[in-house]
Amino acid sequence: MRIVAIAIAILVLLWAGNLTYVFWVRPIDQPTIELREIEAHFNNLGVIGFIYPVRNGFSHSRVQAVAAFKIRNYPVPFLLIACSSAPEAIARAAHNPSLPQDLQPARNGKIVLDFSTWGNDTFPVAQSVRRTFLTYRARSSGM
Repeated sequence: MRIVAIAIAILVLLWAGNLTYVFWVRPIDQPTIELREIEAHFNNLGVIGFIYPVRNGFSHSRVQAVAAFKIRNYPVPFLLIACSSAPEAIARAAHNPSLPQDLQPARNGKIVLDFSTWGNDTFPVAQSVRRTFLTYRARSSGM
């Protein structure tokens, strides 16, 4: 019985250590070149704002970086997730039943647009952002 308790305690410590590393110690992933290109694309098409890196708990093998895009004079940013592969992006952009249709994630190559922090009063802005996002075409060789 004592060995089982020690084994459980070790597993809990390892799990807590991993969470501590992922959420507080690991450096924040800086935006990729493609996320910077999308920022410029938004600004060129009238969605004026800027991106900034966001701490995330995603595995590096699945997600390269996460950036929030803060629209000027708009209270809530949306997320841009740079996935490591197209299948990962497809999985992250899958239909989320807890979100209204107008706030569903959108995918463009390996980048996913995520409105998960937006509310029901943001549909017109979300539609505009989604249309602008879907017109982006990658210039870098990363895709």
